[in-house]
Amino acid sequence: MRMRPSADPRAPGIYQSFDPVAPPAMSIANTRIAGFVGMTMKGPMNEPTRLANWDEFLEIFGYTSDSYTSDAVYGFFKNGGTDCWVVRVAHMPGEGEESGLDHAACAETIQTDDWSKPSLRLRALDEGTWGNLIWVKCVHAPGAQALLTRDLDIGSGEAHVNSVRGFEVGSTVRIYDRENSDYIVITEVQDKLIKWSTETPVNRRHRAAAPTHLEVLTFEIHVAMKDRREVFKGLQMHPSSRNYAPRVVSQRSRLVRVEDLHTKSPVPHNMPEPMQMTRLAGGRDGMQKVTPEDFIGRDIGPGERTGMSALAANEEVATVLCPDAMCFYEREPGPSGEMKAQRVQDQMIAFCENNKDRFAILDIPQSKDIEWVCRWRRRTESSYCAYYWPWLRTIDHQDRIRIVPPCGHLAGVYSRRDLEGVHYAPANLEIIGAEDVSLRVTEDHLGQLNSEAVNTFRLQRGVRPWGARTSSTDPQWRYIPIRRLFIMLRRSLHAGFAWVTFEPNEPRTWDLMVTRIKTFLSDLHGKGMLVGGNAEQAFFVKCDAENNPPEQVDSGMLICDIGVAPVSPAEFIMISLTQTMTGPEAST
Repeated sequence: MRMRPSADPRAPGIYQSFDPVAPPAMSIANTRIAGFVGMTMKGPMNEPTRLANWDEFLEIFGYTSDSYTSDAVYGFFKNGGTDCWVVRVAHMPGEGEESGLDHAACAETIQTDDWSKPSLRLRALDEGTWGNLIWVKCVHAPGAQALLTRDLDIGSGEAHVNSVRGFEVGSTVRIYDRENSDYIVITEVQDKLIKWSTETPVNRRHRAAAPTHLEVLTFEIHVAMKDRREVFKGLQMHPSSRNYAPRVVSQRSRLVRVEDLHTKSPVPHNMPEPMQMTRLAGGRDGMQKVTPEDFIGRDIGPGERTGMSALAANEEVATVLCPDAMCFYEREPGPSGEMKAQRVQDQMIAFCENNKDRFAILDIPQSKDIEWVCRWRRRTESSYCAYYWPWLRTIDHQDRIRIVPPCGHLAGVYSRRDLEGVHYAPANLEIIGAEDVSLRVTEDHLGQLNSEAVNTFRLQRGVRPWGARTSSTDPQWRYIPIRRLFIMLRRSLHAGFAWVTFEPNEPRTWDLMVTRIKTFLSDLHGKGMLVGGNAEQAFFVKCDAENNPPEQVDSGMLICDIGVAPVSPAEFIMISLTQTMTGPEAST
């Protein structure tokens, strides 16, 4: 409800009138956002990360030719993809399992304090061998200084100084004259007065006339990797300080993290000792022993989702891709690798079928056996996925030739085609960055593959997808644009009618729903997404007392039946040529 002044005020005062808030208009849902699950050089592990361009991927995840995810994401953006989510996976310890040499790990080094006890752990931002290229060093640096203006007795908890500039809560301070030194950690700063806990008392008497100096003790961490440099100054070891080393580095560094090991050494001996440039070590990628379970992941609640399951709660993702499933077959050609790759793909399909609002783009391993390729496809029966083969011969971001699975480039084609409408088949568009296919097949083989619902490519003014079939044998769900049209409808209706929840379940609400749905579907019909010469032939909407009887209303359910007639792509163009003979002089 919204409140506005009454149109007929009389005596001075406040008057209200209430108007119903108009529900938000329905709009076509975004089906262009892709979700990638795969192995990368670096980046957050098992954490979905949203990217808007290739440069962001390079900055966060880097590039590696040891897997296909990097090339797939590059192909996605190159071919018109706008936004995507990436989940990095690697072989990680399972629940209750200790980390081993086969698992991914961060490069790190341990920094000791003045008493040679572990003080700080400096580690790479993420797991991977990339962190072994990071160099770090630690140096001590003097901070702000002041003079004592009143004598300081033994056991005192405060000091009067001539200036508190640069003195902050949590700072370690040295109080010294010509003969003695004491160390305290500031707990409070006032006008020319600093205080500290009596748990770290002053053990000597300091005279202002000595003179007695107060100096903030700080340290610096320097980080370097190739041409990148990071310097963090004025660091402290106490958590109450705004310059607490782990916090500052976490907020500012793109290369490392610092962990406080909570040394028991007293102030100031808990400060890390200076060290020369030291290279981090022990970083591991966890790629060689990766398993299908690492890709599939587990879902044990919010914040505890890994692998593909990390995308479960992400409502933006409309297409799901896992090009690195092919790595299993490449590393283990034969039944073992085949089963591992298929297990990952089976989970992708189940993931899409369970959510009913996303679509899987699948690859088939490289092979010269057409029948083997067809058998790979036949094992699947689902309208929520599509297979593409053969692989693509592409140019990567460094102008090198790469043979890669086609799914990433196809996701970009899907996204580019959706600009015209999700009802258009993502086919017969040039794949940007693709020079050729990895294996050229004959026209007969193209026909065989198409009949088996394996989408292939043609070389006509570039490489173009030449197929738009799902992996379903049901004629109603044979085509990709039909399934994706219904995915779009589901998303649009879900978002457009969230406001109905908890509204009165009565005829006025039903009528409003019918009106708004008809308006939305009429717009889709006008865009060519639905067949029929008029709206009555293209769709129907029913929400009344007949499909919402009293017992159903009492149970809290509202039913709205919707039927649409989607358009199908034209796969076969039949052209009849007739020659008309006009006379004996006509030439043939």
